[in-house]
Amino acid sequence: MACVFVFPGQSSIGGGMLNRALAVHDAARDVLDRAVRVLPPGALDRCLNDESPVTNCDIQLSVFVVTQMYLAALQAEGIAGIASLGLSLGEYSHLVHCGALDFEDALALVNARGHCYDQAPQGSMITVLAVDRDTVSRVVESARSRGPVVISNYNTPTQHVIAGADQAVTWAAATLEDEHAAYTAVIERRVPMHSPMMAPVARAFRPALARARWQDTSLDYLPNATALPIAKPAPADLIESLTRHVSEPVLWQSSMDVAAARHANATFVEVGPGGVLDNMVGRSWKGLRHARIDALESGDPRRYFAQTVEALRA
Repeated sequence: MACVFVFPGQSSIGGGMLNRALAVHDAARDVLDRAVRVLPPGALDRCLNDESPVTNCDIQLSVFVVTQMYLAALQAEGIAGIASLGLSLGEYSHLVHCGALDFEDALALVNARGHCYDQAPQGSMITVLAVDRDTVSRVVESARSRGPVVISNYNTPTQHVIAGADQAVTWAAATLEDEHAAYTAVIERRVPMHSPMMAPVARAFRPALARARWQDTSLDYLPNATALPIAKPAPADLIESLTRHVSEPVLWQSSMDVAAARHANATFVEVGPGGVLDNMVGRSWKGLRHARIDALESGDPRRYFAQTVEALRA
């Protein structure tokens, strides 16, 4: 069965995720060992102990490493993925999968990215469910009288993320709930990711991107910033796209539409912690087969993984 891998962002972090990934396959342990050798001492200790990460850098590193553990486990079982795409932080796992970066170089970039994010201006992010894009856009426009705020993620026709100054985001959430029966939830209390407020962070991060050891890709690169596939991205293309990625919206719906049109007969497999992307695919791309790798709280992670691999081989 042909598979397209989809890699989640940092909001998929959850308790027990690293230890569930460790349980699925010996290849996952190898990835963790490689990460521990490269990262500063103790960088993943909180995640290993099922404690909540303290900094944005800790969150990004933890989710990226867990995602790579699942990717290695799948590949060790011969599930390679004919294409991939990643949401926000997930784009770095996409870059590893398509060949633009090796694991250690991607880990160094995620570490640098996380440290830059920890210096970001104060802001917040909410997810908005059950209302259409035009409604969210109108409310966001009205909220701008209270501070900078934008739609930062265009995830599905009825699922968006708003990011910006706390007062503006709070007002938008209340208005969407009270006047439009939306469901909203805070997903980030510190960093207004993928908003223009992050422009200084993008500038601070760009030198790390310029120093990275970029490689020729074996699969197309599908960036969040444009949702336009690039068959053979040059280093300049990657640096520009990933710099824009910091302070511009995530075009996930458009990216998924491209991938679905190209691979309509494939199974879209969420590779990473949680099931956020799997749920999105199931709700909004109903013609696509889909699966997730993380057992969550549903039972034994190793058994769940083995059953999923068996189904993907069918």
